[in-house]
Amino acid sequence: MQDQENRPYRPDDSVHPAIVRLHVELEAARHGIGVLGELDDAGRERVVAELLSAVPDVASRAAHEAGAERAVATIQGFGGTGSEDHEPTTALWDRLVLTAVEAAVAVDAPAAVDAPAAVDASAAVDTDAVATAAVSDHAAHHATA
Repeated sequence: MQDQENRPYRPDDSVHPAIVRLHVELEAARHGIGVLGELDDAGRERVVAELLSAVPDVASRAAHEAGAERAVATIQGFGGTGSEDHEPTTALWDRLVLTAVEAAVAVDAPAAVDAPAAVDASAAVDTDAVATAAVSDHAAHHATA
């Protein structure tokens, strides 16, 4: 019997491999945000930059391969998973989700359409505040475990 993860994709499969990759990337991003507080400033900035480029990239690839609707539905399933207690962490998560949705939707959008005004690509993420929130969240998690 062949392992389901190693079987070739067939159009009648319910979960496209690109959607599986997107799901894994979103899980990794959520985990990455959670450990930002453990990194030094330079490391934290590199991780934030990687997250802000990798997640939308995987989202656009998933939209191209599996369809924008499926990619957006997958991303929106993660939309409410940011930390409610820590605004900077939640702000970064919300930004990741928003840019991922935009990247997925852009696959089907005409080239002449500008990105929505709601996203400011130059908006800075306060990585120190994110780190403080992540450390607090990390400590709270270990205190309850």
